[in-house]
Amino acid sequence: MKQLSLRAGASFSLLGVFGAAFLWLLSFKVIATWAGPEGVGLFSQFRQIVQAVTIGATFGGTNSVVQGLAERTTSAERLQFRATASRYIALMGLGWVLVLAVMAPYLTQFLLSSKDPALVASLRWIGLAVLLNVGATYAIAVFTGYRFYRYLAVAQIVGPLSLFLLLLGAWFVQVSPGPQLFSISFVVCFGVTCLVGGFGVSRLPEKRSQAAAQALPKTQARAFLRFAASNLFAALSATVSLLIIRSWVIDANGLAFAGLFDAGWTLTFNYTTIFLTACSAIYLPLLTAATTSERQKACMLKTAYLVLGACTVICYLLVLLKVPLINLLYSPQFHESAGVVMVLVVAVIFRGVSWVYGAMILATRKSRVLLISDLALNLVLLATAYFAINVFGTLTALGWAFVLPNFLYLVFVVEYVCFKNKLMQRRQIWPFLFGAALPLGFLALTNGGGQPLPYAEAAKWMCMAMGLVVAAMMFWASRKVVL
Repeated sequence: MKQLSLRAGASFSLLGVFGAAFLWLLSFKVIATWAGPEGVGLFSQFRQIVQAVTIGATFGGTNSVVQGLAERTTSAERLQFRATASRYIALMGLGWVLVLAVMAPYLTQFLLSSKDPALVASLRWIGLAVLLNVGATYAIAVFTGYRFYRYLAVAQIVGPLSLFLLLLGAWFVQVSPGPQLFSISFVVCFGVTCLVGGFGVSRLPEKRSQAAAQALPKTQARAFLRFAASNLFAALSATVSLLIIRSWVIDANGLAFAGLFDAGWTLTFNYTTIFLTACSAIYLPLLTAATTSERQKACMLKTAYLVLGACTVICYLLVLLKVPLINLLYSPQFHESAGVVMVLVVAVIFRGVSWVYGAMILATRKSRVLLISDLALNLVLLATAYFAINVFGTLTALGWAFVLPNFLYLVFVVEYVCFKNKLMQRRQIWPFLFGAALPLGFLALTNGGGQPLPYAEAAKWMCMAMGLVVAAMMFWASRKVVL
């Protein structure tokens, strides 16, 4: 089996990620029409629980396995790494699922503000979904590390496709939407992905030998565990923080409010994360393999310009078309989500660039920096979100609670990269960032002020034009960087 070229690999990676995202979006559309904001709130919280426990079981998702495979060049080394990583991940997965099953009544009370036995039973079904998702996540990490993007794309799409078909069928035959149906749909979704992923891994060209199937030497295994543990706590802090924030929202304002927030979150942060995941399949292995300052600079700048340019175009289109998009992808019941979309796009701009620069911490395996920076980011996020929920209690205020922590983290990672790589300069990114973010911030502030400002329509279109000009400049700048 031949590996694909970089361009073909990027195409398959984008196809897989965005195909899966589109199918998840269709699933949310079914639930929004079928069960309204409350159904979306419950389904989203279940999904966040699956993600949180999966991250705990896989040492932070795919990054640890991808990074470990990318830095090894021979088949024997890769097979030894896979033997070690798969054992650790399997043990962690079983341990987390056992905890979830035992603690289900307490977790239901904390995360869903309810003691309903149906919710407790559903949370135990979520445990099975997590176990299957652990296997699926490991398979996707292996495909990414080996750069076998065809299998990656298929594995990413089949699960959400089965989820959408199941929910659509249940809606069509008029099954009552409920927590147990939602939890079983996750079991089907991740079960299908796990089966297809396992088949794909078995088809990889590297065949196990008796020597290669042995575990890594103890020194390498300890190094993997140190890095994986740091990646675990960093990634888990982000996912658990969001889980806690959602639980606060449900406790303070109910599932319907949580569903409205989730609609805005999904249209902005969630799909930005999906886009960055697609980029990561190409970017992280390339950055890990970059051993010189010049190569690192070219890799980071080209990716930063492309990511920021794409995020800018997407965010400005979201602001322009927010109401039609909410009607199309959800329902008119979700119109209140438009306000939080206006704010979260500012945080998305910061998030896109901080992801590019922050990937250097992952690629160079700076475990302590990764752990401390992510913990600090999420502690600040929890503080701002708690303040917004309890003092203001509005969707817009909750959106602004995400802007400040993401801006502070962006400042940190830019300074860190400039300190570690003297060829990187602040003026290479900050003018583009301010050009992209300031018009969005102006529109968000004026939109939330109640009485519209004079010449508001002209100001909106001027901001739109500024954003498109900045995006065009970033795409042009990316062409000048040669990898």
